[in-house]
Amino acid sequence: MAKPAQTANRSRDLAVFESAPIPVAVMTLAVPTIITQLINIIYNFADTWYVGRTGSAAMVAALSVSMPVFILMAAIANLFGIGGASVISRALGRKDFQYARKTFSFCFYGGLAASVLFALVIALFRSRLIPVIGGDSASFRYIYDYMFWTMIIGSIPTVGNVLCGHLVRSVGAAKEAGFGMSLGGVLNIVLDPLFMFVILPPGHEVTGAAIATCLSNTAALAYFLVYLCKHRHHEVLSLSPSDFTVAEGIPGNVVSIGIPAALATAMAMLSNIAANYLVSEYGSAAVAGMGVAKKINMLAFNTTMGLTQGVLPLIGYNFGARNFDRLKRSIIFTAGTALAFNLLCTITFRAFAPNLVAFFIAEEASVSFGSAFLRVIAFATPLASIVYLTNTVFQAAGRRFSSFLLSILRKGCMDIPLMFLFKSIIGMYGIVWATPTAEIGSIAVAVFLIYLMVRDIRRGDL
Repeated sequence: MAKPAQTANRSRDLAVFESAPIPVAVMTLAVPTIITQLINIIYNFADTWYVGRTGSAAMVAALSVSMPVFILMAAIANLFGIGGASVISRALGRKDFQYARKTFSFCFYGGLAASVLFALVIALFRSRLIPVIGGDSASFRYIYDYMFWTMIIGSIPTVGNVLCGHLVRSVGAAKEAGFGMSLGGVLNIVLDPLFMFVILPPGHEVTGAAIATCLSNTAALAYFLVYLCKHRHHEVLSLSPSDFTVAEGIPGNVVSIGIPAALATAMAMLSNIAANYLVSEYGSAAVAGMGVAKKINMLAFNTTMGLTQGVLPLIGYNFGARNFDRLKRSIIFTAGTALAFNLLCTITFRAFAPNLVAFFIAEEASVSFGSAFLRVIAFATPLASIVYLTNTVFQAAGRRFSSFLLSILRKGCMDIPLMFLFKSIIGMYGIVWATPTAEIGSIAVAVFLIYLMVRDIRRGDL
């Protein structure tokens, strides 16, 4: 039986899911996550901006080429974090707190174990991997060092930080989750110039950025561990190995939702690798320009990701509680907010592309390439926001096949073949035109899948 203090805390935590006005509930859950994403964008920008001050296209290209593999750690965190958040939030909607607690423990330890395996793979194969992802003789040594600090030494802190953020947010503690994930970004911004320009000698700026990232994520993970230890008597939050189990269908329920979430991240990584590979034949300036354009576009994408990830527990909880009216109103409000913001981003990116790119790298050829790339990619931002929200709805509701299908179509199955096709027809800029084209196709599929979900709800098949 729950203690009175636990019951009071439970009522406070769940009020945002059950009774708060929809705009208040969405903003309460989403704003901390959006702030986290914006801080993460700033620290990604900081890496590129600081390295760009060196005037070395090879160094900037090294960060761009490394990023898709770095994102694989986010895929691991999403596998257990988003999969776990979906299962936990739906269990809370059913008032099954014991199942939610066991799921939390499984996801925490499973995610950390997967991060160790990832680090081992990178340690063994990074020399062979670098040429495959677009590294050349000029950028090889920078990529090699960056991988060591961020993906071998830094694997557990990076995965653990993001993983804990997803899991803590799933119980309604959005502010605490946001603070922990933001902590890493803020520290990274502070530590970047210290390691890049003070501690390490010239020529080691990429290594300095990597060390700063590793230390920052370590501090963020330490915050979450302290937070979870302080709340060890919480009905869901648990670091106790005794709560870890592979029974009751928990691994299957988590992984069946987590795999599409991880695939979405991994396929985006493959898409970036394909783009870098195709652009690399035009030189380091083109690769650097592509990397900067994609980083700028992260403002739109990551803000939308913060918005939708923030409301995932709200959608999942009300789906579990079968409160479909509140579920629908939450989705409509979130969709309107996401679309309005991303339309504004499209206008801004197209109008000020040269200025935005030049802020990160002063090299003339890179600015020219980056500006042209950004103006095309900008068309995809409002389209992607709708697709991303739709996929989040599927994840929250446990629609495994729909989430899986949309994940592999949006990035990978559609845009990569289109990159090769459009490049063969119209040349280099066809590579980036594949992105908005693929988003249009994804929206068509998303609308059909939403129709099927609504039909099943009305039939009572869910």
